[in-house]
Amino acid sequence: VPQQVRDGLVAAIALLIFSRNYAAVGRLFGELMLIPPEVLQDEVEMRELELALESAAEATLKFPKDGGVPDVRFDQLLGALLALVPRFKFVLPPYFLNNARALGTLEGMAKSADPNFNILAVVYPYSMSRMLANPN
Repeated sequence: VPQQVRDGLVAAIALLIFSRNYAAVGRLFGELMLIPPEVLQDEVEMRELELALESAAEATLKFPKDGGVPDVRFDQLLGALLALVPRFKFVLPPYFLNNARALGTLEGMAKSADPNFNILAVVYPYSMSRMLANPN
């Protein structure tokens, strides 16, 4: 997985959890090389993407009332995001789909052992350490 993509995913997790900034998450799809330039350069399309991301997040993330890391079912979040693929002309490289499938499988196995397992609670500390190590 290219370094630019890894850094973009780390930033997307931070933006999602800290500020719920769906517009910034949408822009990061350019860094993640998932959306073609014609979508990224179209303000109307980007606003539609922001709204679609917000809707997907609201349907799949459960933010605690006291703040903190939301609970998520990765497979549901992935399904909601995959529903956006044709609308916004996503380009999903094989490594992206393979890693997403692996994460979904691992999350399912972990939840069968511990129903309270939260993949974002595991990924979040790593994301923050990566951001602090590479603030660019």
